[in-house]
Amino acid sequence: MEFATEQVVCFSPTKTTLKIVDAVAEGMGLKSVSRVDLTFPSENEAVDAAGDLAVIGVPVYSGRVPDLAVKRLRKHVQGKGRPAVLVVVYGNRAYDDALLELRNLAEELGFVPVAAGAFIGEHSFSTPELPVVPGYPTENHVEKARHFGAGVIEKMQAVESLDQMGELQVPGNFPYRDGAPVSTVSPKTRSEECTHCGECARMCPSQAITVTETAVETDPSGCIWCSACIRACPSGGRYWDAPRVHELNTFLHANHAEPKEPETFL
Repeated sequence: MEFATEQVVCFSPTKTTLKIVDAVAEGMGLKSVSRVDLTFPSENEAVDAAGDLAVIGVPVYSGRVPDLAVKRLRKHVQGKGRPAVLVVVYGNRAYDDALLELRNLAEELGFVPVAAGAFIGEHSFSTPELPVVPGYPTENHVEKARHFGAGVIEKMQAVESLDQMGELQVPGNFPYRDGAPVSTVSPKTRSEECTHCGECARMCPSQAITVTETAVETDPSGCIWCSACIRACPSGGRYWDAPRVHELNTFLHANHAEPKEPETFL
């Protein structure tokens, strides 16, 4: 099989997953790449099924595909029989059932999953005081993502049709593990450091933040714990002050400091 174009579909609040899927797409070396960013809301019912194949990337939250990513994939994306390369990016603990969930979702949407990979990204709760694989993915891991993309194309060129390929096997269990519970907390704002620039609200994938000239308000029930607002704040005014988040970050720092290697399935 020969391919000329590809479509990158991504949900990536902190741009970490985007970095990996772009590298996978680059490694494929196709002449045309279109992108669909599902990180922010859109009124479109569906996007065009552009590209001979698709690369679909999501982060892993609590061992699962984020609910918001699932909803937007179902609303906006159609497979129409195209092959799909699946990518999950996790914060160095484990990706648990996320890759299996993404494979099953891709099949539900009409894709034919042909390859998959799990890559490492700096954890959303990572801080300078309690870092969890800071700076990941490194250039070495980005290069491995490119190599994976090249391997996908090599695999696809070796077959004449998708009918020759069996079901893609990836790790995971069904029923899936419980995902993240409904949030009752969210990042806070240091009023003395906040300039009310609104960058936190612009970068919030669930639109849970409202910024006025005098205050920053966050709806905890809408927070997905991605920490995008913290990463985006130019003055360092956003931060976590939740015992559960501190407990999780302390555990991750103590038990998952040694970076894992990417896993790929071709």
